Amino acid sequence: MPPPALSRTCSRVPVLWVRPGHVGYLGPELDVGVHSTPVACLGLGLDGPFRLETAESGEHTACSVFAAARARHRIVTDGWILLLYAEPGGAASKALLDGMTRAEGPYGFDSRHEAALLDAARTGVDALDRLLSILTPPPRPPDPRVIRVVRAIRSDPSAFPRARDAADAVGMSVSHFLRAFAAVTGTTFRRYRQWARLRVVGAGLDSGHDLTRCAADAGFSSPSHLSETFRRTFGLSLTGLLASGVEIDVR
Repeated sequence: MPPPALSRTCSRVPVLWVRPGHVGYLGPELDVGVHSTPVACLGLGLDGPFRLETAESGEHTACSVFAAARARHRIVTDGWILLLYAEPGGAASKALLDGMTRAEGPYGFDSRHEAALLDAARTGVDALDRLLSILTPPPRPPDPRVIRVVRAIRSDPSAFPRARDAADAVGMSVSHFLRAFAAVTGTTFRRYRQWARLRVVGAGLDSGHDLTRCAADAGFSSPSHLSETFRRTFGLSLTGLLASGVEIDVR
């Protein structure tokens, strides 16, 4: 028996949420074409199976799919979907990938956590965050020098324009710093700065600022530069997303 439709259990208000290790979207499919992103993505159909169109292996019908970073794909559905984006190599991405029960090329299918994800999605974003934290193994004790840099970038994405600036600030060689940074964050220094800038955009939108101000505050050269970066990262149109009436939650 298919799961009950999401509309029976929570309001149909799309939401985009941004966390240090992942970004999530809960809402209708926004007519995105075949695309690839530099981050991994788990898709879950909330109203039943969806169609996955891929560049490598044709079409599939599934309830849950994990697409590796840079795998060209498209999800097609008339219902709502849950999308969880996570940095490749990071703890959240590994937990989502390890939960898939079968694989074909760069795609994983049929998450063993489907039922738990559906229940959490029907409860809300906080429940999804709690579930992802349960599924994600605790990290090794991080290097406090890297944590200093991470906190500075989260507070101000322009704090360290270059990796060398950050390495010098904490007394590390650039090569050692970059290895330690990737071990702590699961991504590169450059990619983490981009995530931090997109967090600033999300916070600005959540505060009611327009795209021009959000782009400037986050260090993008223009709203179009911001929109292109967002589309390239998540495969979603930022203007289309905002037009859907999406709520934004940044922490």
